[in-house]
Amino acid sequence: MAGNEPEKADAEDDDEDWMAYANAGFGETNYSLWDEVDDTAETTGDEDLDQGSLEVPDQLGTHMEEIPRAPSPAGHKHLVRIGTCDACLGRVGGKMHYGQSMEAAGKEVRQAVLDRDAHLASARDDVPLCPFCENLFEEVELLTDIIFDAVQPYELSRLQLGARFPKDQTESEDELRKRFGAGGSEALKAALVNAIARRLNERLDNVTMVNEKPDVMALIDVLTLTVDLDVRAVYVYGRYRKLERGIPQTRWPCRACKGRGCERCDHTGLQYERSVQDLIGNPMMAALEGTEHAFHGMGREDIDVRCLGQGRPFVMEIKEPKKRAFSAAKLTEMINQQAGGSVEVASLRPSNRKEVVRIKDTPAEKSYTIRFTLEPMNAAELAVLTAPVDLTDGSGKGRNKKRRRQQRGDDASDRTKPLDAPIETPATRPSDEAMAKMKKAELVALCEEHGLAKTGTKPVLIERLQEALPPASEVFELPSDEVIVQVIEGLKGVKLAQRTPERVSHRRADLIRKRTVFESHTPIIELNEDGRREVEFTLRCESGTYVKETVHGDSGRTQPSVASLIRAKCNVVWLDVGDIHAD
Repeated sequence: MAGNEPEKADAEDDDEDWMAYANAGFGETNYSLWDEVDDTAETTGDEDLDQGSLEVPDQLGTHMEEIPRAPSPAGHKHLVRIGTCDACLGRVGGKMHYGQSMEAAGKEVRQAVLDRDAHLASARDDVPLCPFCENLFEEVELLTDIIFDAVQPYELSRLQLGARFPKDQTESEDELRKRFGAGGSEALKAALVNAIARRLNERLDNVTMVNEKPDVMALIDVLTLTVDLDVRAVYVYGRYRKLERGIPQTRWPCRACKGRGCERCDHTGLQYERSVQDLIGNPMMAALEGTEHAFHGMGREDIDVRCLGQGRPFVMEIKEPKKRAFSAAKLTEMINQQAGGSVEVASLRPSNRKEVVRIKDTPAEKSYTIRFTLEPMNAAELAVLTAPVDLTDGSGKGRNKKRRRQQRGDDASDRTKPLDAPIETPATRPSDEAMAKMKKAELVALCEEHGLAKTGTKPVLIERLQEALPPASEVFELPSDEVIVQVIEGLKGVKLAQRTPERVSHRRADLIRKRTVFESHTPIIELNEDGRREVEFTLRCESGTYVKETVHGDSGRTQPSVASLIRAKCNVVWLDVGDIHAD
C-alpha cells in the first residue's frame, strides 16, 4: 500500500492545478443552461414527430446551412434571391420541358417560388444584373437583328453561329452553374447561340443552321455586341489553255516596288499587266461578287511556254462571294470572251478545298513539243556537259543572254530569240595559225581580255599568249540528221539526273532529281532562213521534268542531255506543253 501513495499524491496535485486555472477565470460563466427551461413546454417524442411531418424545414434559415442545388425548391428560391433572369432560371433550374423556351420555363420556376415566398417578388429589381449571363439574354433580339441584316447581301443555304466570350466570364458562369444549377444544365455560350439560332430559323427562308461546313459563319462578340462574318470561299474547277506566250500563270509582283506600286509598273504593283490568274479570276470574281481570288494549278509553265491540248487543271478560289451559284456555260463564255484568245477555259464546275489539295499533290505526266537550233561544240564544252553533277556548285550566273533573232517559230508571234545556254569552259587561245593571221590590235585586245601585258611587237604578243593560255579544243562537226533522229528516239525510257537549274535556283532547293522520259517521237529537221538546222520533236515525261535543260544540258546539270549525246550546242527556240495526262 505504501508503494501507491506517491501516485495518489500526484493525482491530487493535478486536481489542484486544474482548479487554479478555473479560479483564474478560464471557463468561468454566470450563464446557467437550465435557467430558461420551461417544464410545462415538455412534449412527448410522438408529438414532435407528428409536428415535424407537417412542416417544411427552412433550409435557408441561417448563412451556415448548405444551399442545395436546383431543381430543389430551396435551390430555386436561392436562384431567385440572387437575381437570376428568367432565361437563366429556365436554363439552370432543371424544370424545362421538351420544346419549351428558357424564358417560359424560368417564368414557371419564378412563379412557383413566389407562391411560397412572396417577399422575393422584388428580387430581380434589387439585383438587376443576372449573375449567370450578365443580362446577355436581354440582347438576344438585338443580336438576331444584327445577324439578320448582316447576311442579307449574301446568298447562302447553311449558316453557323459562334460566340466569343471573355475567359473570366465563362469560368465564373461555369462555377455558379455547377454549384447552384441542376445537373446537365446547358452552358451559357451554347444556350445563347441556340436562342439566337431559333429566332433566325423563323426569319431566314431556305437557310439551315449547322455546326460544320457553313456557307457563312457569324461570330458574336458579347463584349461589344457586334457580329463578324466569315464567308466561305467558292471553289471552281476547270482546265485552261494558254494560247499566247509572255503571260505568267499567276500574278507577278513588280521587281522594283515589290507590289506596292510605282511609275515603272504604272502603279499596278505587277511586273506583267496580264496573267492567267487575272484573265480567269477577274471575270469569276465579278460574276460571284467576291473580294479576291487565288489560283491553284496542277503545276505551272514558264512565261514563254504555251499550254495546249486539253489544258492544265486548276481550281480558282473566290473569296467572300456574295453569290454562290453560277452557270458553268455562261461563266466559260464570259471568261473566254474577255480573254480575247490569250486564254481559254473549259470543263468548269463547282469544287471544294479538298480538290485543291488533290490538284497540288497529283503528279501528272506531261507531253511537250520543243524546237531548237544547232551550233558547233568543242571538246572542252562536251567535257563540261558530261562531268559529274556537282551539288556544291551553287553559283548563279546569267543564262538568258539574247542571241540573234530567229525567223522560225510556230507562228509570227512566236518568232522570239532562242534561249542561250552557254557552256562555261576554261579560257583558251586561238590556234597558232589563227594568231599569225590576226592584226596586232586584235592581239593587244586579246591580251587585255585575259589580263596579260599588252606591250611589245606582234611576235612577242603571240608568244605571251602561247605561254599563258592553252590552245582551243577541237571543234566537233555538226551531227548528221540520222544521228539526231537516232539520239532523240533513243531517249525513250531514259532516266535523267537533273540538278535544280540555275534559272530557278533562287526559289527551288538545290537537289538532284531523277526523272524518266516515257516517250520520244521522231523529230522534224528543217532549215531556217539563216541556213541553220532546226529540230522539233515531242516527248512525254514524268511530272517535274525540266524539258529545256533536257535539251541543252544546263552546263552539265542535266545528264544525259540531247546536246551531250549529239555533241552540239542546242539553243531552245520555243517550248509548248502539248498535254497534261491527268483527270
